[in-house]
Amino acid sequence: LCRVEPVGGPPCRNLDEMLALVGGSGLAPEVRDPALRALGAIGRAEAQAHGVSEGHIHLHELGGQDTLADIVGVMAAAAWIQPRRVYCGPVNLGRGFVETAHGRMPVPAPATAHLVAGMPVFSEGPSQELTTPTGAAILDALVQEFGPMPSMTVASMGTGAGTRENQGFPNLLRIFKGEVEGSSGEERAVMIECGVDDVSPEYLAPIVATLQDAGAKEVHLLPVFTKKSRFGVLVRVLSSLEESENLRQTLLESTGSPGLRFWDLRRDVMARETVRIDTPYGGSVSIKRWRSPSGRWVFKPEYEDIRRLAEKEGMSPRDMRDLVIARYLSEGGNGQEED
Repeated sequence: LCRVEPVGGPPCRNLDEMLALVGGSGLAPEVRDPALRALGAIGRAEAQAHGVSEGHIHLHELGGQDTLADIVGVMAAAAWIQPRRVYCGPVNLGRGFVETAHGRMPVPAPATAHLVAGMPVFSEGPSQELTTPTGAAILDALVQEFGPMPSMTVASMGTGAGTRENQGFPNLLRIFKGEVEGSSGEERAVMIECGVDDVSPEYLAPIVATLQDAGAKEVHLLPVFTKKSRFGVLVRVLSSLEESENLRQTLLESTGSPGLRFWDLRRDVMARETVRIDTPYGGSVSIKRWRSPSGRWVFKPEYEDIRRLAEKEGMSPRDMRDLVIARYLSEGGNGQEED
């Protein structure tokens, strides 16, 4: 049981002050970085709601101690649990009106409305706000997939209760922890691309490495004809929602392109895991594996481990891969061992 009661501090901070406080707090990166993402999302939503730049917004009730406690507390809990993936059902916004520093507003409040763009939402229950901008920003920073609960084996469950009493409607939040089986279903992602026709081929490899270091899930180089029929390269980057803004800037900086295109997409991702097996060839090898929709295990040895062992043994990576696969299967691999 955890109860947080903010004491002291200014009644309201602006966005820059809150970002500086969290950024310079000494929190572990796995807590600090998502907390900064959530605060940044609130800042962008408030700026959009008021039609001003982020440097000219006042957070009002969102600038209090409780906002910092909520965001940092949730991120600390998530870092402790270390989920491989976070799912969330459709978000209940509530209904009616909410009192804000700008007067009475319909639910959802303007900032919340911007923050839940792209999320499945509904309105049910008492006439009150059920999703605040802070809650929506936390979801934006943590959740990889929205929708129904995936097929999973539940290991544990946590329940959080609010202090407000709602007649006939539970004021509860439940979290399930478990192992997802088969496909993890759809997840949201962003595709970013630009065409370049003035970059020498030897400089393309460093561009790919830069984008990968910046968090790109995939980087593709495609031969294309650009305007005036010049031969060029289309640099295409697959990004998570969280990294898309950073990767757009990285792509522009690394290629020198004057512009780019990007669009939201959905992709179907299998629930994957990594196991390690010992070998008699001077080291262990990581095996990535996942279940196909039919339930069959698909697996692939990590190439860098294969290459390293092949060099030690003086054989080709292909021959080493075959030996490692044979050992993996002989030890009950291919999903036959106890999970």
